[in-house]
Amino acid sequence: MAEAGAATQVEAAAERLAFFKLIVPDADEAARFYAEVLGMDCADRIDTPRFRERMMVTPGGAFTLVLMEWTDGRANNQGTAHGPVGFYADDLDAAAARIEAAGGRIANGPFSMGAARILFMTTPHGHEIELIERGGAGDR
Repeated sequence: MAEAGAATQVEAAAERLAFFKLIVPDADEAARFYAEVLGMDCADRIDTPRFRERMMVTPGGAFTLVLMEWTDGRANNQGTAHGPVGFYADDLDAAAARIEAAGGRIANGPFSMGAARILFMTTPHGHEIELIERGGAGDR
């Protein structure tokens, strides 16, 4: 019986994912990149003596990406114990042009995988992002 309660708590927690945070050397510059490439809007800003954050939301507000800049002098180190952050894209070819125009780099793709097309990019701050263009309209 306890296992059923634990499973319900895990399901409820998964439904409440609030945001994903990336540490960047310049929050405003990173916010511009995500706005230009993915059409995200800056929904909120926090500026303190220790850090700055820009809350970027996807169109429709379904997902929030928090871009955080340490302003207290600590180093920003990229780790390797994570995969890319993934976003859906309506048009990978148009996204690829925006990525390069905004200072990002295409790492791989676009390529097909089943009914989807996939592209991996690196942001100007070194974060890996995966874009997925789904197959047919019925897949959305």
